[in-house]
Amino acid sequence: MDKKILIVIASFADGYLDDLLYSIENNTKDVDYAIQVVDNHKDKQKIQDLVIKVCQEHKVPYHLDTEITGYGDALNKGVEISEVDSKYILYMDSDCLVSKGWLREMIDCYERHKEEGCRLVGPLVKNFDEKYLPEMFNYSKKQEDWEFKDLPMTAPTYLVGVCYLRERATIPEYTWDKNFLRAYSEDSDFSNQVRFWKNKIWVAGKSLIYHKVNSSHETMKKEDVVPQIVGAANKYYLNQKWASIKKLGKKFDEKRLREFTLGLAFKREGF
Repeated sequence: MDKKILIVIASFADGYLDDLLYSIENNTKDVDYAIQVVDNHKDKQKIQDLVIKVCQEHKVPYHLDTEITGYGDALNKGVEISEVDSKYILYMDSDCLVSKGWLREMIDCYERHKEEGCRLVGPLVKNFDEKYLPEMFNYSKKQEDWEFKDLPMTAPTYLVGVCYLRERATIPEYTWDKNFLRAYSEDSDFSNQVRFWKNKIWVAGKSLIYHKVNSSHETMKKEDVVPQIVGAANKYYLNQKWASIKKLGKKFDEKRLREFTLGLAFKREGF
């Protein structure tokens, strides 16, 4: 099945999926898209009520896999198992809401700036209280009507980890490192991969979505998982990974270096 874009949603049975799917249906009239939901929650009742039932009502495919390690691994799996052949792929958290024209604007931004090296695009992001997330102010100096302009992100900032647009053809160049646990820091790593190969990241100034801040944090606490421990472990892995790449990169050819940036050259326990 050919579509312009495949939207992969990582849900983790958090209770927000139904609202997101309605939001996409109501605000995405100008792009030919397909959706793939992936969930790795272990609670069968939550899966039934918050994922299976919702996906069946919206007539979108879902994939359940308790072996998935975390957010990035779920997104990779969604692309892998989907039968949709699309030019673009969009990765997304389930605790989001989208606004009118959001996806068209992201695609247009990518195509406008592709010749300038653009290989990853994100939207402007507000929380549910209509306040911009802090990350939205970190990548560029404030300017008049800045929210209506496409803006390149500059190092060392990263694209806030809730929504990403990329071309399917670029998957061999950068992807989600499955060595990250559950959540935190995988978005920084993803942005690092894009920039490492001299590509650029842009924010589509006319695309706006909303994100439920700290939902991953709250979900972990309900499951007696300490978010700070997960975050610290992922941060350590992130720092060690890129320190290794910086130290060893000149010794490797491009193929071997690619394995390191993708997280294929070592496990998180020893590298």
